[in-house]
Amino acid sequence: MRAYLPISRDALDEFIQTGVKSVESIYAPTPFYTGANEDLDEEEIEYLLSLEAAEVALAQQSSSTSPGIVVAIELTTGQVNQVEEKTVTLNSELKWEQVQCALLLYPGEDELIWFATQEIALNLAEWK
Repeated sequence: MRAYLPISRDALDEFIQTGVKSVESIYAPTPFYTGANEDLDEEEIEYLLSLEAAEVALAQQSSSTSPGIVVAIELTTGQVNQVEEKTVTLNSELKWEQVQCALLLYPGEDELIWFATQEIALNLAEWK
């Protein structure tokens, strides 16, 4: 299951350095969310969830020019503890190997910018 984690630049840097990240919950296409959006396909649902996560990340930034950062994570079934409306709670740490990409949302924009996993560390310094 693909999930979306809003994350600060500093927390992302720490995730890269340590290779693990503990989180309580993460945005995911739960049965509740997909049922409420049954007119959308899987790709559209994932885009909406990633955009919601990016808006949360953007609101948490300390600078008005900093992007909201989201990392897309491929969860295993065994990591999911409880399913909520549009999030799942986890019972284990996330591992860097589960990261699929980073998505950025800049203030005033409505389009997410995609970065491959191998590009994240290379561009991190610019995301402040």
